[in-house]
Amino acid sequence: MTYQQAGRVAVIKRIAGWIIFIPALLSTLISLLTFINEHTKTEQGINAVMLDFVHVMVDMIKFNTTFLNVFWYNSPVPSLGQGVTTANIMFFIIYWLIFVGLALQASGARMSRQVKHVREGIQDQLILEQAKGAEGRTRPQIEERIVIPRHTILVQYFPLYILPIIIAVIGYFVLKLLGLIAG
Repeated sequence: MTYQQAGRVAVIKRIAGWIIFIPALLSTLISLLTFINEHTKTEQGINAVMLDFVHVMVDMIKFNTTFLNVFWYNSPVPSLGQGVTTANIMFFIIYWLIFVGLALQASGARMSRQVKHVREGIQDQLILEQAKGAEGRTRPQIEERIVIPRHTILVQYFPLYILPIIIAVIGYFVLKLLGLIAG
């Protein structure tokens, strides 16, 4: 692909990354808030007082974010301890989309940096070619020799494979600490 095409692909990847990342993050956060709100209603004692505060906060967030009603009413709420359910599968797919969006955005940013570097290199080379006089190459001749390789998001190991596991483990311990996971 030429560097002009790579520049357009980089912009598309960055925009697609943000378009995937933001709704997936909102859906995941709302799913977790709904999960915490639903699974803490039967507590007693001092935990009930603290959890009442959590319920009030979740209700206040839900009331003040009516523009997110699409997420509040359609985000899958995971059900722990019930095995593989549709809600659990959908929750983890949406959770993983957060990291796909991050990987797409990072790939686009990397391509943008490469295109910028190539563009500056062409300008530098063009100055040198003009110094050669009549036998120097023109801008189209320089540009036609440049081929930028395609970048896939699948080789981004940390944001796509390792980070979701790290955050899931941290989330597990937070839910365990809140007492929402029995075991």
